[in-house]
Amino acid sequence: MTQGKPEQSDSARTARIDARTPDQCAGAAASDVGGLEVTPDLPDSLPAGPIPYQVIVLALPMLGEQLGNFMVGFVDMWLAGTLTKEASAAVGTGGYLGWWVSLAFSLVGTGTAALVARSYGAGDRETANRALHQALVLALTLGLLVAGSVYAAAPALAEQLLQIPAARGSLVEYIRIDAIGYILFSMLLIGSGALRAAGDMRTPMAIMLVVNVVNAVVSAALVFGWWGPLLGVRGIAIGTVVARCLGGVLTLVMLYRGLRGLRLRIPLLRPDPAILGRLMNIGIPAFLDVLMLWGAHFGFVLVVANSGRGEAATVNYAAHLIGMRMEAISFLPAVAWMTAASTLVGQYLGARQPRLASRSGHQAALQAAGLCTLIGLGFFLLAGPIYGAMTRDPAVQEVGARAFRLMAFVQPILAAAIVYTGALRGAGDTRATMVMQFCGGWLLRLPGAWLFGIYFGWGLIGCWCGMWLDNIAKFLMSWLRFVHGGWKKIEV
Repeated sequence: MTQGKPEQSDSARTARIDARTPDQCAGAAASDVGGLEVTPDLPDSLPAGPIPYQVIVLALPMLGEQLGNFMVGFVDMWLAGTLTKEASAAVGTGGYLGWWVSLAFSLVGTGTAALVARSYGAGDRETANRALHQALVLALTLGLLVAGSVYAAAPALAEQLLQIPAARGSLVEYIRIDAIGYILFSMLLIGSGALRAAGDMRTPMAIMLVVNVVNAVVSAALVFGWWGPLLGVRGIAIGTVVARCLGGVLTLVMLYRGLRGLRLRIPLLRPDPAILGRLMNIGIPAFLDVLMLWGAHFGFVLVVANSGRGEAATVNYAAHLIGMRMEAISFLPAVAWMTAASTLVGQYLGARQPRLASRSGHQAALQAAGLCTLIGLGFFLLAGPIYGAMTRDPAVQEVGARAFRLMAFVQPILAAAIVYTGALRGAGDTRATMVMQFCGGWLLRLPGAWLFGIYFGWGLIGCWCGMWLDNIAKFLMSWLRFVHGGWKKIEV
C-alpha cells in the first residue's frame, strides 16, 4: 500500500479548490499545472469553510462531551454533599486523583494525537492506523501499572491529603474501587483521542455521553438505595468504575468496526519500533510535563489542606474542592476549543500549511477566552448560590463564596492558556510545554500558595493567589511561544 491520498478526478480536485476560502488559498503554495493555477489539496478530514467556522464545528461536539463530564462531577459532589463534609472531601479528592491519573496517559495520548493528526493532514492514513494500534498496547500496559500503583498507595495518599480519620477511610475506599476502572479507561482515553485527531469529534462525544449518563444513574442509585442498600461514598466510586469500563468497551467495539480509516486489527498490535519511537519522542516530554504538573498540584493540595488549624483546614479544603469542581465549567469551552486547535494545528502542519495552523490556534484561543469571560461573570454573580447548593456547611459556604468571586477575573486568561498549550502539544512541541509547566507550577504556584495562604495567613484566597500566578504566567509563556513559531519546524 502506498502512503498518501488516492488520486482524485479533475472534477473532484476542482471542487476542492473552489470550496476553499481566500485564507486557505492564500496559505497554500501555488503551482502551475497545464496552464491552470492549482494548490495542493487541504485535509479532507477537516470541515470545509473559513477557519473560525472550522474551529466551532470541531469544538462543539467536544463541548457537549465536556458538559457531560462536568455534570458527572457535579452530581458526584452533590451526592457527597448530601452525606457529610467528610464525604465531600473524600469524593472531591478522589476526583482530583482521577484527573491526575488521566493525565498519566499523556505519555501515550499526546504523541498519538500529534502523529495521527499529522498523518491525516498529509493523507497518510496507514501511518495513523499503525500509530493507533501501538498506542493502545502502550495504554493497556500503562493502565495496569497505574491501577496497581494507585491501589497500593491509597492509604499513604489519604494520610497526606486529609486530616480527619473518617474522611481518610472513605477516601481509601473510593480510590481503591476507582482504580479498577483505569485499565479500560485507558482504552477510552487513547481511542477517543485518536478519533478526535482524525477529525471525528462526534463518536467520542456519543460514547462519553453514554458513559456520563451511566455514571450519574448508577452512582445515584447506589447512594440513595434505589436498588438495595445505601452504599454512600462506595456507591459513587462503583458508578464511576461501571461507566468507565463501559466506555472502554464501546470504544474498542467502534474501532474494531472502523471509523475514518482507523480500524482495529489484531496483527497490527505487534510491536512496531519505528512508530513506537515516534510516539515516545513526543510522549516522554509530555509525560515529564505531567509529572511536574502532578507534583505541583499535589503540593498545592497539601498547602490548601494545611492552610488552617483543625476544623478550619477542613473547611478551606472542602471549599477548595467545590471551587475546583465548579471551575470545571470554564474548562468546558477551554478544553473543547483546545481540542479543536490541536486537531487543526496538527492536520494543517501535516498538509504543510503552517500559516493556517497558526491562524487556527489564535482563533481558537480568542473564541475560548470570549466564552470564559461570560462564565467568569456568572461566577462573580452566583458565587453564593453555587456554594449554597453544593454544601450544607455554613462555614464552607462563606469561605468558598468569597474566594470564588475573585476567581471570576482569571477565567479568560486560563482559557487562552489552555488553548495555546494544547495547540503546541498538537504540533508536537511538548518540550516547550514541559518548561512552561515547571516555571508556572514549581516557581509560582507552590511558593505563591505557601506565601499568601500560610505565611501571610490569607487562607483559601491566599492559596488561590498562587494558582492565579501560575495561570497568568502559563498564558504569557504559551502565547509568546505560539507567536514565535518554533513549533512549526518540529517533526513528529
